[in-house]
Amino acid sequence: MKKHPNIRRFLALVLFFLGFALLIAFGNMHLIQTDTVARMTIYEMQQRDDIELALVGSSIVRDHFNAQLITEQTGLETFCASIPTASTPTSIALVKELLRTNSPEWIVLVTEPYNFQTVKESTEAFYKLAPYLSDPANLLDYYLRTARDDNAYLERLLPLRGFGAQSMRDVLKTVSLRYFPEAAYARLKPDMDPTVDYQGSGFLRHETDYRADAEFRTVIREHSDYYYYIFDRSKQQILELKQLCEDHGAKFLIIAYPNHVAHSLAEPNFAPYNDDLMRFSRETGIPCYNFSFAKPELMPDLRGYFYDLYHMVGEGADILSSTFCDVFNAHRRGEDLSDLFYYNTWNLHEAIDFITNTWAVQFDPDEEWDKALIYHKEAQIRALAGESDVFLFDCNRGMHVVPQYRFVIRHEDGTETLLQDYSADAYYTCEPGALSGKTLRLYARVQGQENPEEHWYDLVAE
Repeated sequence: MKKHPNIRRFLALVLFFLGFALLIAFGNMHLIQTDTVARMTIYEMQQRDDIELALVGSSIVRDHFNAQLITEQTGLETFCASIPTASTPTSIALVKELLRTNSPEWIVLVTEPYNFQTVKESTEAFYKLAPYLSDPANLLDYYLRTARDDNAYLERLLPLRGFGAQSMRDVLKTVSLRYFPEAAYARLKPDMDPTVDYQGSGFLRHETDYRADAEFRTVIREHSDYYYYIFDRSKQQILELKQLCEDHGAKFLIIAYPNHVAHSLAEPNFAPYNDDLMRFSRETGIPCYNFSFAKPELMPDLRGYFYDLYHMVGEGADILSSTFCDVFNAHRRGEDLSDLFYYNTWNLHEAIDFITNTWAVQFDPDEEWDKALIYHKEAQIRALAGESDVFLFDCNRGMHVVPQYRFVIRHEDGTETLLQDYSADAYYTCEPGALSGKTLRLYARVQGQENPEEHWYDLVAE
């Protein structure tokens, strides 16, 4: 019997789309860039069935929680299930993948509070995890969960558009890491950054003498009228993750990562992130420990361990990991740890007795007043600017810290010409144009401290 031509066309169309889908699937698996450590982490997690304590999150987990140290101090086999730039949607997909081969007793979500201020997930995190999810249902849920929040359906369906391999070498790397990850890593490691070392269990150790002092000098106070809080959709995802853990017999815990205190001091409106997270955890009964609120008797000052604005070297990771173990072990024993943490951001800022960094700005009377200049009076500064150039001084510091400022001209040979010695004066005036083109340096220190730490900031006058 002769087939109807419409049936043949339909079958041809079906075969075409099936072939196209297979071609896209092949490209998504083999023709993209691959994060070597992320791939090793996922592969190792999929091969294991002995994980008892899983720390889940982004690079703040991978770089700062020493799984071997935590295993030793808690007695639980620990693994850092992490994807760089991950937010809650990626953490949910990671936990689902983890639970396919493991039955952990504890699952700990390690996060930064601002992750909950948006429900959108970065496409970068999606590209690094999605190709290696072993459960099609989890992959579909992950795709729809993330795409519906940013409408990036096509970008997530076709990572080749933004995350495609840049060379044949990229292709070979992706293929080898997919099918022979351990051998591929051994081959790639000699050419990788020598300051990092993947030590297994999802932990990447950083060893470098570099510290982010210069970067933190640029963390200037910001102002926004926007109220930062945790979105309802984010709260729903936290509760979904909690329920997922409980359905598989795992206890759920949240740890908020200790960002450098300069960020907290520089962004007053950042406070509701932390405070709203703690309020939500109390309302829902989810145990949550915010390490940004850790008191000195619990955790030493970690400022000296940051090698960029968000990540620390291995020694800092060990301190943080050990502190986590102290908290985690005490939590398991049912101890009350509230006395070891500040209650909220206000209490934290009250207790800070130091300056993190300083800065100077040349006031422009034609621009709108910067509300971040909370220690200056607008009317006074505008009156001075009518006849002079005005330079304003400020610093990020604890609530009760009284700063002193020193202002100099900085010459090319490193010598300085004093313009204004240390005093409480937070501005400097001069004849219009008198300092144009010169490099100016502002120093700041805490008034009344013995041998106070000195902070500085450079500005080229206009």
